[in-house]
Amino acid sequence: MPAKATQASETPEGFVRKSTFYMAVAVALVAGLYLGNVLTSTLAPGQSPVTKKQVSAPSGEQATSQVPPEVMNRILELEQAVIKNPQDADAWTHLGHLYFDTHQAKEAIRAYERSLALKPNDPDVITDLGVMFRADHQHDKALAAFDKAVSINPKHEIALFNKGIVLYFDMEKKDEGLAVWRKLLSTNPAAKAPDGTPLDAMIKQLSAK
Repeated sequence: MPAKATQASETPEGFVRKSTFYMAVAVALVAGLYLGNVLTSTLAPGQSPVTKKQVSAPSGEQATSQVPPEVMNRILELEQAVIKNPQDADAWTHLGHLYFDTHQAKEAIRAYERSLALKPNDPDVITDLGVMFRADHQHDKALAAFDKAVSINPKHEIALFNKGIVLYFDMEKKDEGLAVWRKLLSTNPAAKAPDGTPLDAMIKQLSAK
């Protein structure tokens, strides 16, 4: 990877580099702050499931205005890097991660798709793409991305968990969402939700609603 792209992909304070994120907390099923906040809010005592409006990501213009200057500089550096070398899949991936972390869903989708065109069948990047489709309210495409990630890695817990989120909360296909999470439990009985709640307890709670 070009020097600028490598430097720009370092993780700014307060943001999470996806490659590290998956390796560090895949077992805990944390799939990014966006989905984590959805489930945490859903399971908070005395609260009903959140609506789409409550969990919508900021618009592109709003998100850009909220990006710290040092993060924006890193984004600009990576944008220049992929212009100079559009065949650099890793640079596109890192750019997608920065867009992901700054809630710029459409830009993240574009970057991840360019990365996958060059280096296909990476289940982690495909899962990140699915999360961004979900943030952009493209739920069918989000499901397709999670399904593809699972077809590559049948034990990809984050993809399975996220698929359940989209089915249960966004598409209101509650039985299908619960079935996906039960499938996840069959591969990892100790699976937990982002707030630390055991997945089996979460399923029981949501099944009782």
